[in-house]
Amino acid sequence: MQYEFAFEAAGERLAATRTTGTGESDPRILSLHGLGPTATRHRTRYLLDALADHGHGSLTFDFSGNGDSTGELARSTLRRRRTETLAAAQWLDRTRPPVVIGTSMGAHLAASTVPELRPSALVLFCPATYPAHAADLPFDGSLVRPANHPDSPAYAGLRHFDGDLLIVGGRKDQVCPPAVIEGYLEHARRARTAEVVWLDGCDHFVHRWLPDQEHPRAEITQAVLRLLTA
Repeated sequence: MQYEFAFEAAGERLAATRTTGTGESDPRILSLHGLGPTATRHRTRYLLDALADHGHGSLTFDFSGNGDSTGELARSTLRRRRTETLAAAQWLDRTRPPVVIGTSMGAHLAASTVPELRPSALVLFCPATYPAHAADLPFDGSLVRPANHPDSPAYAGLRHFDGDLLIVGGRKDQVCPPAVIEGYLEHARRARTAEVVWLDGCDHFVHRWLPDQEHPRAEITQAVLRLLTA
């Protein structure tokens, strides 16, 4: 079952799509989109729909200033989006640890909220990291570029993570360098499992590329399904 709704967070109205799987009352999966004016909750629908076909529900939403949500992108910050992430998680199944899917900036947020959400699994697409001082920099051009920032809140969060980690990287990613993925692995030493899948021919915009790639898409879908049934 799928329906559209909206919830309030930090004074904004955030548009969301909620899907429940077979036998579920509330979804377990939370998907967080990346940064940019065209980023929306619909980018990962191809994957979330495939997971729903196997009985796994999800919640995905537009951060403030994106898609159908209220707010201005140029006034948003990582701190605000962290608050919005935690607000969205309130709509998940409280009886099971969540599985959080994050793309680029969304991966940074997924990792940084590990202490609060305590997910059983993280699925990170072309993950970004930002330094601690970037939390309140507005998205008006002031935000620093993603890099392997040692003091990143994403790395700090990962040090508490004891679940299953899946990272999907693009060989042609020109936004987030491979050193960022190395940083994620270095700080996820308590993870139960850690796997990196590299996509040949894929740049940073993985969800534009992957839906039309039959075999890589199936590989990623199966990898996520394994985490959901672990």
